[in-house]
Amino acid sequence: MTNGGTAVEIVGERPGGSLPDDWRPNDDDSSAPPDTTPQPPTPPREDNCSPANPTTCFEQPDVPAEPTIPQPTLADVARFAPASVPLIDEPDGVGVVGMPMNFVVDARAHDAAGTLFDLPVSVRFTPASVLFVHGDGTSRVADSGGASWAALGLAQFSATPTSHAYAARGTYTASAVIRYGAEVDFGTGWRPVPGVLEIPTTSGDVQIFEVRTALVDKTCLENPGGVGC
Repeated sequence: MTNGGTAVEIVGERPGGSLPDDWRPNDDDSSAPPDTTPQPPTPPREDNCSPANPTTCFEQPDVPAEPTIPQPTLADVARFAPASVPLIDEPDGVGVVGMPMNFVVDARAHDAAGTLFDLPVSVRFTPASVLFVHGDGTSRVADSGGASWAALGLAQFSATPTSHAYAARGTYTASAVIRYGAEVDFGTGWRPVPGVLEIPTTSGDVQIFEVRTALVDKTCLENPGGVGC
């Protein structure tokens, strides 16, 4: 500081660096001088950088995408399907006109494993319904393959959800078709396959007879001339 008698001259440096030569305070002397503190350089930005989030400017490691698994079709899973099963009829191959014959198919769920689309896969087939074809021009759809009279606790010639009564004597070829719904699991959970897969059973002939009865007072031995003798 120098005092020349008529003026006072103050010489000094502002902390943090000298002021620019062209800097002047406002008339009200209320503004602060600009900050001339050196700033760190701005890192280079890439096209996907966000000024609000500089961390996006750094290269991120590549994350492998999940493999896309095509939707399997029935044709894709057909080679995993269950084998054909036999059609069982009660009584064994013989029936009576107008009286129910009982048809049974051992339809049950079937699981298989293998490779599909070069990926390990599990395939499950579940019976959705069974179509019984009686051979006399009629058919019947049941929710299941049915059960024997003994398993149901019924007498022979009792009606069941899978039985059929023939209207005329003759020989008929009966068969059935099991309709399976399919599901696949590639390790990410079960997913359905659209449609149903039809697996025919073996077929078999049934002979239907007429049975005539008559009320008689005596047997034919006792009365050879009686009705029906």
